[in-house]
Amino acid sequence: MNKLLTTIMSFIFVATAFTSANSVEVRIGATAQGAAFYGNADEVLKDSGHKSSEEVIAAFNYGSAFAEVAFDEVYGVTLGMEYTPESINIDKHTRTVRDSTLPGLAAQTGNDTGDQVLEAVVEDLITLYVAVPIMDSGLYAKVGYIQASLQTKEVLATGSTYKDVDLAGMEYGVGYMGDITDKVFFKVEGMFIDFDDISASGSQVGGTALSFNKISAELGGIAAKASIGVRF
Repeated sequence: MNKLLTTIMSFIFVATAFTSANSVEVRIGATAQGAAFYGNADEVLKDSGHKSSEEVIAAFNYGSAFAEVAFDEVYGVTLGMEYTPESINIDKHTRTVRDSTLPGLAAQTGNDTGDQVLEAVVEDLITLYVAVPIMDSGLYAKVGYIQASLQTKEVLATGSTYKDVDLAGMEYGVGYMGDITDKVFFKVEGMFIDFDDISASGSQVGGTALSFNKISAELGGIAAKASIGVRF
């Protein structure tokens, strides 16, 4: 929450500083979006070094609010912030792990064996972006910086846990903005999203010093957005 408040206050400060200039337009609105993500993750177990990999494709629908400032004196370049107030739930996934390094070898007592229940929630999803109009066509190019918190809710066979992870990434895409009335407008966008690599270590140390379960993951996807807003 502190990270969220800091980001919002920083955006308000920058926007306020620029709105003291002439020929600016302030816009606020709401966005409905659907996103499809592809992710792959590797887990390395402590002590045995056993490595398992997982790939997943998942789709999500969620709503966001946005605020932005457009500067007529710099060709309509727009500075904005988008915030998703609702949590994005990642479906629960259960799999059985056996800590065996040789085929047919029974798992040893005390090692990482049993059912692993994996679940997570993405919260405080914020995007800071810049949009640049393409002539007077209504089209624009957009690039944004994304940050969020991945809260893990896993139940592991060993009782080990993973700390929450800060997510960061970039989005790139194009959009179109049109008028409904003098004050009301709409936007549609298509975006490509690329998150930085994710890594985390488990809470329980293994039989050797600094030996922990470790997870590394890559995540990316595409999103379609439809927005409606008002301008001042």
